Amino acid sequence: MRWKVPSALLSAALALVLTGPAYAGTPAPAAAPAVVGVLDGRTETYRETRPVAPGVELSTVELYGPDGATGEPGWLQTYQMSVDLKAGVQIGRLFPGQVAARRPLLDMAREAGAIAATNADYFDIAASGAPWGVAVQDGELLQSPLPNTKATQTNQTAVMFSEDQVGAIGEIVFEGTVKLPGRTVPLDALNKAELLKDQIGMFTPVWGTYCRCHPVRGVARTIEVVVRDGVVAEVVDVPREGAIAEGAFVLVGREAGADALSSLRVGDPVSVDYALRAPGDMKVKAAVSGRQLIVADGKPLELPPENNTPEPRTAVGFSADGTKMWLVAVDGRQPEFSRGIGLNELAEMMVDLGAHSALNLDGGGSTTLVVREPGQKQADLVNRPSDAAGTRPVPTGLAMFLPKGSGKAKGFWVSTATERDRFPGPEAAASWRTERVFPGLTRRLTAAAYDETYGPAGVPRKIKPQWRVKNSRIGRVDRDGVFRALSSGETTVTAEHGKAAGDIDLTVLGRLARLETDTRRINLLDKGAQGTFEVNGSDSAGYAAPIDPADVHLTYDKAALDVTAAGTGAFTVTARAAEGEHVVTVSAGGVRTELVVGVGTSQDVVDTFDDTSNWDFWSLRATGTASSTPDGHVGNGLKLDYDFTQSTATRGVGIWPSANLLPVAGRPTAFKLWVKSEGHDQRTRLEVVDRNGTLHTIEPAFITEPGWQQITYDLPDTMAYPVSLRRIFFNEINPDARYTGTLVLDELTAVAAG
Repeated sequence: MRWKVPSALLSAALALVLTGPAYAGTPAPAAAPAVVGVLDGRTETYRETRPVAPGVELSTVELYGPDGATGEPGWLQTYQMSVDLKAGVQIGRLFPGQVAARRPLLDMAREAGAIAATNADYFDIAASGAPWGVAVQDGELLQSPLPNTKATQTNQTAVMFSEDQVGAIGEIVFEGTVKLPGRTVPLDALNKAELLKDQIGMFTPVWGTYCRCHPVRGVARTIEVVVRDGVVAEVVDVPREGAIAEGAFVLVGREAGADALSSLRVGDPVSVDYALRAPGDMKVKAAVSGRQLIVADGKPLELPPENNTPEPRTAVGFSADGTKMWLVAVDGRQPEFSRGIGLNELAEMMVDLGAHSALNLDGGGSTTLVVREPGQKQADLVNRPSDAAGTRPVPTGLAMFLPKGSGKAKGFWVSTATERDRFPGPEAAASWRTERVFPGLTRRLTAAAYDETYGPAGVPRKIKPQWRVKNSRIGRVDRDGVFRALSSGETTVTAEHGKAAGDIDLTVLGRLARLETDTRRINLLDKGAQGTFEVNGSDSAGYAAPIDPADVHLTYDKAALDVTAAGTGAFTVTARAAEGEHVVTVSAGGVRTELVVGVGTSQDVVDTFDDTSNWDFWSLRATGTASSTPDGHVGNGLKLDYDFTQSTATRGVGIWPSANLLPVAGRPTAFKLWVKSEGHDQRTRLEVVDRNGTLHTIEPAFITEPGWQQITYDLPDTMAYPVSLRRIFFNEINPDARYTGTLVLDELTAVAAG
């Protein structure tokens, strides 16, 4: 079963908010009055709620309106999970098996058997990957809380769960001692990526192999003591990397902490004692940290302006008695899909949900939510992470677990085979309403059987669910779950077998009046290259819906192209010819449109760098200069001399146009740049601003080899043309790498297809 906003209200809201058909290419709508729901002037345009487990529901909520801090209108895609902690679900912590390690959240969730999970703590992203905060796993303290200088605004605030499944947000305090021959000294930290002045830290086998020198980098006086079976086994001045043997631990000290350990000799007895103290003496089963407290005593907290830029966000909140939890993920940095949200607005959202307290977790490219759909065995990615490289590996997550169910069918989860998310395009557009269909066209449905836990249930292989439609005047459904629309209106389609049943509400719009592909042109660089497109339509009133591939007829040159339908509702185009421009005629329901596919490339020189006066030097935590050099790839080039010895944080060097932006003609699909490197492991990036003013950061790879090499920066398919170049730069993210060097750039070209 699926819960939605009442259709009459939703239709009214969409009529007001979506002025014109809701497909890629639709101009951003004007501000509209609140009809369905409002968050600081944002109008809720869509909501779908689905069960995840007993007492657990996930709502996907889409809003449009002005950002609370900037006032700029845009889309906001949010995922709001409510959890009754007394309904049987168990909360736990995910981690990769080592503190100083990272893995994609989905991989960790599936391996652990979690039904849902979200990312949690901020972490040492440029080096060890270790979380900055506390880590309690199954009642065991793996990592102590500690205020960090490297993680700004991080403190000892944590989200924690008791053994009887009550949640809370508060401070966890670490207390520890080291017993040495003749005296006892404080133990300040456990498995931490940073030690503060005069401190002693302990590292156990769960830390992993990352160098224990990292927490004391740049400190003149350090020591490492290896303790095995209760006695000192080794003493060295400089902490090392490598695994710690089972039954052993390592003490690392700096300044006064090093002095306290300096008298130890091999064979001396050493022991440690430590514990954590939680609010109300809670027996903590699981705990992770975040950063800013955003709700306290049921009221949203006001945070500084720097916390209110639109970004992807993750947050957790609790009711006053700690028996109900809310997890929220908000997508961002994707203007055509979701711009992101500031912490003040996020706090208001948590209060609106019912949170008495709430904590901001790691956001940005880390924001990830994975959830098991009813009837499925494993969790799947729900949100759309913002990192261009895909789902970012993270060191920890909050997860939900359930005992395995009976496997006996209790109901069916009925959904459309066409994916509900819209294909991202270059313009503001609402999510595709796959529960809509046009008269004379079809919508293929699927039914997954679930048991009392909403986990997978068995139905005899030879037996399919029976399908029926509530109003046969609106449409019909065949034995395979294909709904054929007949006339405008609303109806319900049900799948059932025995006592198990499930349904979906469908809306048949007006007659198909307009047909479009989500992109008007696909550029394929060479033979064998692939691209994708979707087909969408709208009626005369402007209401839109995707068209199922089964209703689409395509005409094209089969010697030049191969076009196949994917199970999710999209089409894949593969170039069979080496070059040329080809037209794909798309028709459905008596309406036609055309898609142009260009194959092959042309390259236009953007800059030869024979004259460097058009570019200014740029640096991050570094110094240097930009100048002309005769040592170019061909003729003169642009030389970047830099000094990366002044910091261990991420450093950068690059160039940007003297006029701020450099317009580029045409529709480039990529940029190419010749770079002469000295072989340092540097990340290269290029920034492009599109027609809508959206900044895209293109990050192809790391430069690891010395000498000349041509770097290709591929632009995303959703780029809104024309574009302008903003910056070309190179980063050193390894804190151990401190050096001076030179890069030479030459011949920047724009690659266009077709």
